[in-house]
Amino acid sequence: MPRHTIHLGTAWEAPDAGGAAGWRRRFGRPTGLEPRDRVLLVFDVPASDVPWRRLELNGAVLSPVDTRASRWACDVTSMLRDRNEILLVPEVDDGPLPEPRSRAPLPSAWGRISIEVVLPD
Repeated sequence: MPRHTIHLGTAWEAPDAGGAAGWRRRFGRPTGLEPRDRVLLVFDVPASDVPWRRLELNGAVLSPVDTRASRWACDVTSMLRDRNEILLVPEVDDGPLPEPRSRAPLPSAWGRISIEVVLPD
């Protein structure tokens, strides 16, 4: 099945030092979706363990990311809205945070996060 990948590497909102919930990333619904297309939220997980406390899309909690696998994917087609928000709350304190509310990439140790549009054959 052909796939179109949209990387979500930058433009994350870092939590504030006061303990905001986690890292947030907003994005729009991919354009041109057909009824049979599927949209996946994908983590290409690095070799290091990243214990996630919570992962949400538009306020709905998703299944935990398996950090033992090299790839984790979840079909989020039915959950998409015109405007969407991912919330990542890790268990780890990964050092100093960027300026509150600034746009920043996720720490590289957490792997790469993408949206994949899967087209039927």
